Amino acid sequence: MPLSESNILYIDDDDGLCLLTKRHLESLGCTMTCVLSGHEGLHLARQQHFDLVVLDHVMPGMSGMETLEQLMALPSPPAIIYVTGSDDSSIAVSALKAGAVDYVVKSAPDDYFELLTSTLHLALDTLRLRKQKDLAEQELRETNKQLAALLHEVNHRVANSLQMVATLVHLQGRRALGAEAKAMLQDVQNRIQAIARIHQQLYSGASIREVDMADYIEGMARDLSRTYSTHSVRRDILVEAESATLPAATAVTLGVLINELVSNACKYAYERDEPGQVRITFHTEGNDGYRLRVEDDGVGMGKSMTPSGTGLGSQIIRSMVLFLGARLEQSSPGRGLCIEIHRPTDEPPGPRSASL
Repeated sequence: MPLSESNILYIDDDDGLCLLTKRHLESLGCTMTCVLSGHEGLHLARQQHFDLVVLDHVMPGMSGMETLEQLMALPSPPAIIYVTGSDDSSIAVSALKAGAVDYVVKSAPDDYFELLTSTLHLALDTLRLRKQKDLAEQELRETNKQLAALLHEVNHRVANSLQMVATLVHLQGRRALGAEAKAMLQDVQNRIQAIARIHQQLYSGASIREVDMADYIEGMARDLSRTYSTHSVRRDILVEAESATLPAATAVTLGVLINELVSNACKYAYERDEPGQVRITFHTEGNDGYRLRVEDDGVGMGKSMTPSGTGLGSQIIRSMVLFLGARLEQSSPGRGLCIEIHRPTDEPPGPRSASL
C-alpha cells in the first residue's frame, strides 16, 4: 500500500503540531485524523480501521505507553509509530518491545516531517511484508493439511492393499498341499500383516509419521495369539510396552522383528498340544534408544541346537537388527528362551554384527 492511500490516526496533545502534521501528510495524499488524547485515540481505533497510528509519548491523562499497550490489545491492532521528544533510547526500546513497528524522535519541524514521512513509508513496507508472510504461512498450513490428508489416504490404501494380499495368501494357504507349505504361507501372511498394521495406525492415528509402539505391539500380539492358538491349546502373548512413538520406518523394522521372534516362540518353544506363554517387553531409553525383549518358558535352546524350521526367520532377524544398528543377545538358562534387542541412545548409525 502506498503512503498516499493510507488512513492515519495521529495522537498528540500538541494541537499546533497536529495541525502542521495533518497539512503535511494530507499534501502527500494521506487520509489523516488527529486526536489530542490517548482516550480519544483508543476510542476511535475501536470504531474504525487505521493503517497506521502515530502516537506521542508524553500526554496528560493516559500516557503514550499506556495507550500503546491498549492499542496492541485490540483484536486487530494497527501498526504504531511511537513519537518521543527525548533522545533517551530506553523509551524507544520499551515502545518497540510493547509492539510499535518503529519510532521517531521529535526535532525541528522540517526535519521531523521528513523523518516521520520516511518512517511511515518504512512502516507500510513492514506491514506489506507481514501480510505477505501471514499469507504465505496460511498457504503453507493449507498445503500441509492437504498433504496430510493425502498421506492419510495413501496409508489407508496401502493398508487395504496389504490386507488384500494377506487375504489372498491365506486363501492360497488353505489350498496348499502339505503342512510345510501351509506353514510357510502362514509366515508370509503374518509378515504382511505386521507391515499393514503400521499403515493402519498411520491413517487412523494422530500422527502421519510416527507410530505409538504400545498400541502397535498390543495389536500385533492379539493377531499372533489368534493365529497360533486353537480351541484346545492357547498361545497367550502378554505385552508390557511403553506408550512411546517411533518413526514409521523404525516401527516397521521392529514390527517385523517382533513378528519373527513371537512366531518362532509360538511354533517351536512348546509342544503342539502344550499351552504356552510368550512375553513382549518394550521400553525406550534416552533420546532414540530402546530395548525389546521377547521371552518364553519353553524348551529353550542348548548350545548344540540349531534353529528349527527353514532358518529364514533367523536370517530376517539378523538383517533387521543390522538395519537398526542394534545389539542382539539371547539367553536360555534352562527352560525358556529370552531374546533381547537393544539400541543404545544416541548410537551412531551403521550396521552392527548380530548372531542368532
